Amino acid sequence: MPYIVNDGVKIYYRVEGAGETIILQHGFFGSSEDWYEWGYVDELKKSFRLIIVDGRGHGKSDKPHSPELYSPYKRGEDIIRVMDSEGISKCHYMGYSMGGWISFGLMKFFKERFYSFILDGIHPFETDMLGLQEAVKTMEEWVLEDKTISEEGRERFLSNDKEALLAAVTKKREDNSKLLIELEVPCLLMDGDQDEIYDKVKEASKLSENIKFVSIKGADHSGSFHESQFVLSQVKSFLEGVKTK
Repeated sequence: MPYIVNDGVKIYYRVEGAGETIILQHGFFGSSEDWYEWGYVDELKKSFRLIIVDGRGHGKSDKPHSPELYSPYKRGEDIIRVMDSEGISKCHYMGYSMGGWISFGLMKFFKERFYSFILDGIHPFETDMLGLQEAVKTMEEWVLEDKTISEEGRERFLSNDKEALLAAVTKKREDNSKLLIELEVPCLLMDGDQDEIYDKVKEASKLSENIKFVSIKGADHSGSFHESQFVLSQVKSFLEGVKTK
């Protein structure tokens, strides 16, 4: 099983397929398994090389309990170290929710390493983490009640290290809209039209002519990831228009 170590923190990842590389980064509470469960890996590996990363604090990666170890720079650096370990100088990046937020660290500190960004269920504006903090504290309650989560997914949710998750959301997310305003590569921005952050995601799509916005009809926040057939059709169409040479 491939790992890299970034300043003492071990980051787990998997490699699938062949072709141009796409980094896949899951959402908060999740892991690399999510991309398999919802069919992203099986479909994308037909045409692309996939690097599927367990974000720090999640999955099989290390789970530090110090908030300073979850900075945008550190989390972006995790991705770059994985790319370096696989000899990837430049690639595409796809992130859902938290994975989308990690892209802002990549845009700020490592933008020259990416051909494009595909972001689902995320916006760049300032956000306090009170909602996620409460979700972590009450995880056992709502996970058992949520019928959209599979039995395997439920087990993954409940196996999370709550102290690590709380450390990851201790600090508010700063405004990153300037990064999208200055974006020089293509970006696909998606969200479900029933997601509570939908209006902010749509607003963010207007920050640059390099951003294409796609609305996922009838989907809430988790549904914007679970509607994988529709999302995959948009992703493949988008990537066909991205120049890499």
